[in-house]
Amino acid sequence: MYVARHYALIIGLTLVYYLAGRAGLHFFGLLHPSASAIWIPTGIAIASLLIFGYRVWPAVFAGAFLVNLATEGSLITSIGVASGNTLEGIVAAYLVGRFAGGTAAFARASHIFRFAFVAALASTTVSATIGVISLTLGGYAPAADFRPIWFTWWLGDAAGAIVVTPLLVLWYVDRQWSWPAWRVIEWALLLGSLVTVGSMTFFHPLLAPYPLAFLCLAPLVWAAFRFGQREVTTAVALLALIATWATSTGHGPFVMQTPNESLLVLQGFMSFMAMTALTVAALIAERSALLARERTARVEAEAAGRAKDEFLAILSHELRNPLSAISAAVAVLNGTDEAATGQTRRWREIIHRQTEQLRRLIDDLLDIAKVTVGKMPLDRRPMDLAEAVKRCLRAHASDGAGRIEVQHQPAWVYADPDRITQVIDNLLNNAVKFTPATGSIRVSVAREAESAILRIEDAGAGIAPEFLPRVFDPFLQGEQELDRPMGGLGIGLTLVRRLTELHGGTVHAYSPGIGRGSAFVVRLPLIHAPVPLCIDVATHSRPAHRAYKILIVEDNSDTRQALRVLLELSGCTVHEAEDGSAGIELALRLKLDFVLLDIGLPRLDGYEVARLLKAAEPALRLIALTGYGREEDRARTAEAGFDAHLLKPVDMERLLAVMHELFNEQQDSSAGLC
Repeated sequence: MYVARHYALIIGLTLVYYLAGRAGLHFFGLLHPSASAIWIPTGIAIASLLIFGYRVWPAVFAGAFLVNLATEGSLITSIGVASGNTLEGIVAAYLVGRFAGGTAAFARASHIFRFAFVAALASTTVSATIGVISLTLGGYAPAADFRPIWFTWWLGDAAGAIVVTPLLVLWYVDRQWSWPAWRVIEWALLLGSLVTVGSMTFFHPLLAPYPLAFLCLAPLVWAAFRFGQREVTTAVALLALIATWATSTGHGPFVMQTPNESLLVLQGFMSFMAMTALTVAALIAERSALLARERTARVEAEAAGRAKDEFLAILSHELRNPLSAISAAVAVLNGTDEAATGQTRRWREIIHRQTEQLRRLIDDLLDIAKVTVGKMPLDRRPMDLAEAVKRCLRAHASDGAGRIEVQHQPAWVYADPDRITQVIDNLLNNAVKFTPATGSIRVSVAREAESAILRIEDAGAGIAPEFLPRVFDPFLQGEQELDRPMGGLGIGLTLVRRLTELHGGTVHAYSPGIGRGSAFVVRLPLIHAPVPLCIDVATHSRPAHRAYKILIVEDNSDTRQALRVLLELSGCTVHEAEDGSAGIELALRLKLDFVLLDIGLPRLDGYEVARLLKAAEPALRLIALTGYGREEDRARTAEAGFDAHLLKPVDMERLLAVMHELFNEQQDSSAGLC
């Protein structure tokens, strides 16, 4: 079967080549019977060898041999001419495959130019040279006419390669035809406009004498922008047919002194038009492919970002749950075991301190991810930078605040208090971590021109000069021993820089070198201190604690029980439920002030529980205690009806403050005296 198909292919190609060659020599062999100014067989030969491979060379040889034998020439000259035509096609196919992408030569603009050079300009010299030499030596062409015959032969072959080869290759490579109706209509309009413009330019008696052939480029550009290379080559072939018909009958702007000269000029024009249109189409296709890749890459990046966010959210939840239980358990021990020895209290302080360190690491890891993708919201308000520093120093009392020297003056900035506290905390942690117990730390807040300046200096390990320019890069850390005594993930300072820049400020690091300490200077835009306009009577009159009735809905029994004891120590009446269904039943049966509700509950999650409770009891106050802390998580809790969103492990004072604020919210909204 394969052999039969192969011979059928050879016979078919031979016949096509022969008929095209006979037509070319009959109509356009004007200078010499064996040299045509328009030689379509070259395009057929190169396309056949590119598509089917070198195995079809006998078809090219047989077709060329029969054409020349039937036209003018002896057996020997016909073999010579056929050999030149065959070698031309083989050389072109090899060079195009080697340097221009083979059958994909028209997909890229750079490959199109390579194709034109190796197939249309270089390989065609083989056929023209061998063919004219064969005719001259055989006595069928005078030696004096060698140059004009060679040039006609060469240009006819080159034009055939440029116009015909892309047409055949592209239609073979892409044989699908599944256009919607509107696209078929547009294609018909394009061809109609091409025929109209071509006919007017080449045949109209008033326009034909003028050099307006460039107008034909417009529909070709239309084809390039709206369709593709396949359709462009079709449009070029149609235009070539119209232009050749007009020029061969003495019409159009390319009519010269002799018919052969006219056809040669026309072939130069058509080759230029074909190259221009094909290049434009290739550039557009490359741009479309690039945009498609960019869209794909964007979609993949967004998917990866969502997967990363989801992973971080799950990681946060899974880490915060045990931390919450540990933190609450330590707090319970601190609140109930008043007879504990100094040794016992020391171990509790260690557990508490390390738990807080883990919590800070988790927060920093999630925050650096938010800042990197631009999802860090800021709740900005006027705040005193000096007061923020004092609060942070009180929190660092157990870390050796006694060796911290402080100088400060009021410096008001418009910032998010929580994020600025994070900046200060990270810089203080860094200073404490890298400063030995005998070293000192100096913290100052000052005003300078239009800036509020926070400066934290230490007499610690210092920073190497080569490391100093990259000290704020993420995950970059200085030299440490294998035991990593300083620990950390290398993101604290990165977070400091990103948060500072989000506030319109700058941060710089300075160090004389290793072992000579370091300084970090944060500059934030300074604002005028706000003038108090009213006194919040409710703030001054509200009691320190209230005995709230609370329901805890939490599936982690350790966290639930520890939190219950802490709340009971604060004077609250507490009930428990370990899943959403039980929580709904208790919340609707009991008269409660608050429901502390976990999100990741089995069967019925916290969002659904909140929606059901709010639908039944709109006045019931719901507080989410959860390990999920992304902005989308906060948005979902607000949408579900939660009144507050707190992250685990929750600080008891913070929880009581939020409950007190929510409890007095209605009163607070009308209690200000101005």
